Amino acid sequence: MLQFQRFTPADTETVRPYLHANTTGFSDLTLGYFAMWGEEMDIRWCIYHDTLIASQTINEAPAFFPPLGKDPAGALDALIEYAKAMNLPLRFYALNDDMVETLKQDERFDSVPAVYDQRWSDYVYSFEAASTFKGKKFSGQRNHINRYTRLYGEPTARWMEESDLPAVEAMLEEYEKEHSDRSPLEESELEGTRYLLTHLSQLHQKAACLIADDRIVAFSIGEIIGDMLFIHAEKALRSYKGVYPTMYRSFVCLVRDTYGPLSWVNREDDSGDPGLRTSKMQYQPVRQLHKYFTHLNSPAPNARYDTIDASPVILTPFKEEDRHAYYLLNTDKEVSRWWGYDYESDLNLTVKIDEDIFYDMTIQDMDNGDSVNYAIRESEDGEMVGEVILWNMTINGDTEIGCRLFPEYQGKGYGTAAFTAAVGYIKNTLHRKPRAKCYQENIASAAMILASGLQYSSQDDTFFYYSEQ
Repeated sequence: MLQFQRFTPADTETVRPYLHANTTGFSDLTLGYFAMWGEEMDIRWCIYHDTLIASQTINEAPAFFPPLGKDPAGALDALIEYAKAMNLPLRFYALNDDMVETLKQDERFDSVPAVYDQRWSDYVYSFEAASTFKGKKFSGQRNHINRYTRLYGEPTARWMEESDLPAVEAMLEEYEKEHSDRSPLEESELEGTRYLLTHLSQLHQKAACLIADDRIVAFSIGEIIGDMLFIHAEKALRSYKGVYPTMYRSFVCLVRDTYGPLSWVNREDDSGDPGLRTSKMQYQPVRQLHKYFTHLNSPAPNARYDTIDASPVILTPFKEEDRHAYYLLNTDKEVSRWWGYDYESDLNLTVKIDEDIFYDMTIQDMDNGDSVNYAIRESEDGEMVGEVILWNMTINGDTEIGCRLFPEYQGKGYGTAAFTAAVGYIKNTLHRKPRAKCYQENIASAAMILASGLQYSSQDDTFFYYSEQ
């Protein structure tokens, strides 16, 4: 069976040939991404038949990158067996159109619900245009650089040296003060940037810095694969006017002068940040690279349209008018803590939280086959009073159930009724095997699960686990 291990910089020389032979152009399939997000996303890898198989954790389960190497078909066979042995969902991320079509042609998969999230699509630019900013459409960038030049003199950029790291750290400390309202994702990205800085040479990264007032005011870190420059990190002190476009063009020019001209620059995604999206569009991308996610053989795309009688309540699909109620449910910390969820530490919440964000993310999860979410209502036209989720749908047919209610609807038997109906639906309609877990101290949840007919099966230091016996 496949044996995965956590990626570290020590694995660079083994993994690098496979990543550098990749032709998708996705920033996720680079050494810089593996290093920056290796710990946060639990990136793991193994080699099978001279083929790299890697994964990262998305929604609490592994999502595999497309196998890269001589035997992708054999690697897929091995992954199917691995998912069966480990009782995992079979999920893939960072697929392009051709990869999705290959999976759809595979007779083993009845369902390939592939979708992409615009927040994680890479922006690709002309390398030549980035090195010159010629033409009317780049007048804004030239104006910013001209302003920088008037205020601080002709831009002075050079390759970063190890002796620069203390000065870079001092700059980052000032950067942190300028961005004191960082999101959890921004905080993780900053930690990843620091990690890259300490392993630049080992990871074959290119780093350049911009000097003004005898100090480092900006730096960029990137990686060259084929004819594309990937820019993994770009930090600058915004107190220096025009510093970002100046750093960007200077970095591209340094790469051109040192390694020769390339064709493309990948500035990665915008994480859904409106300001960052506007900025990336202003640099005139020539295309965006969409990365598809799929949960193979998931029942979610069809199941989400069913209505389930759970007297004295009813389970229905989500409705547009549920947006506000769902926002309140997700931001109720007392309710959500029993799911092990805290919206304030959710890396997927990349923009300002409003009443749309949780609803939209859940619809996305249902579209890509990762979950089936039902609203609990007192009547079919009533307001949402809680939620039932079917998720962690493994290749072997196991389906995990979660249930939560607004506090004012707890203690009325609604949770037991909804959970019991979900158990029956999974068994009799989806023909899958229901299971559940709860925190050991959550006595009410344990009673609800047992009342549904599931039985205690095991425990660890945190949870009790339940299944059919």
